[in-house]
Amino acid sequence: MNKKERIKQVQEEYENFHAVFHNMKNAVFQKENLITRRARHPLFEIEPFEALIRNEFITEDERNALFVQDTDQINTESEKLYTFTIDSETNRIVHRIRYDENNNCYETIFWYEDNCHKSMQRYIHTKHPYHHGIICYTYFKNGLPDLYLKCQYSKVLSKKYKIEDGRVTGYRQQHTFFSYTSNVSFEYDALGNIEVIKESGKDSGVPRERPEILFKRPESNQTIESTFKRIEDFLVQRISEEILKHVQIEEEVYCLMLEYAMPEAFPPELAIGVTTDLKDSYKTLKSHEWYNTNLRYLYEEYAVDLYDEQMQHIYMFYYRAYNFKEYKRETFEYWNNQVRQVYVNVCRRLIDVDFSTCFNISEDYLVIARGDVYGDSEYYYKQMKEYKNDKKTL
Repeated sequence: MNKKERIKQVQEEYENFHAVFHNMKNAVFQKENLITRRARHPLFEIEPFEALIRNEFITEDERNALFVQDTDQINTESEKLYTFTIDSETNRIVHRIRYDENNNCYETIFWYEDNCHKSMQRYIHTKHPYHHGIICYTYFKNGLPDLYLKCQYSKVLSKKYKIEDGRVTGYRQQHTFFSYTSNVSFEYDALGNIEVIKESGKDSGVPRERPEILFKRPESNQTIESTFKRIEDFLVQRISEEILKHVQIEEEVYCLMLEYAMPEAFPPELAIGVTTDLKDSYKTLKSHEWYNTNLRYLYEEYAVDLYDEQMQHIYMFYYRAYNFKEYKRETFEYWNNQVRQVYVNVCRRLIDVDFSTCFNISEDYLVIARGDVYGDSEYYYKQMKEYKNDKKTL
């Protein structure tokens, strides 16, 4: 059966989703030697390389910490609890269920055959009769993934895998409803581990300008502290270089702004505040508001570019740690403060850079950052105003 025929088959199966789901569930629970375990994490999907594509890399210690022996360990307001049924003979998950705080249910069944793995997932809302469903298939050839299908609302996402020298080197992704297609490539290290997963795509035939890094294997002994220091050093150097190379402004400048949004906080957008754009704002606005008014974004007028593919690899370490925060019982506030400290350090170093060949600065010139969290603007203003005043007293 070819790809087109398999897509048609799963679409037809989807039309009878509930009956197929119940039959498959009954068959699963007729198995003997089933055991139950609980965890804070879904742990497994039948899609090949699914965890890596989500930029998730779990160490053995982290994985062991995800299992729950006592449900009293779970904070139901901030943590998820998955209950697994496992076939003890094969050590494979055959059923997974999770209830949210409103008792809505997420339930998945897994079925395994030699050349095909299948999962069916349904979402059951307590107040609405309609149940959302997803059917997934992975087909294998010579023991390696050949085709992955995901059907939802009768629309199918497909991934056709590329094999070279006995290993998967990537896949081509298509969708029956959307025009966007992509090619995903795998790069391996000397030990045969996937090192980088990179995606390039086209929408209506128009190629994406730059590839997207989906996964980067962590470097040996890499820590979040060393990662943030590398990000800080890079931003200071690249921002300085780009402004000195590309920016020429005749008017007086009162602000260099680094704008970002959590959680993907790096790299920032750069903006300049020019005194002639303020008009009456200088007198009428509070100080921290003044520094966030009528800014000129440098990418609109100048060829300022902070993209660097190797730094995308570094950012991935932070993104992975942030996305894993709920399993380590960390909060958004914790990571927001970590990012704030990086930007404070960058701003403090940039305010000492001599940009006199690019523009003149006002007496109140500051380098500040701005995130998308309430209070960010005032926080950075106070930090940088205090830093500048302290330097004057030295």
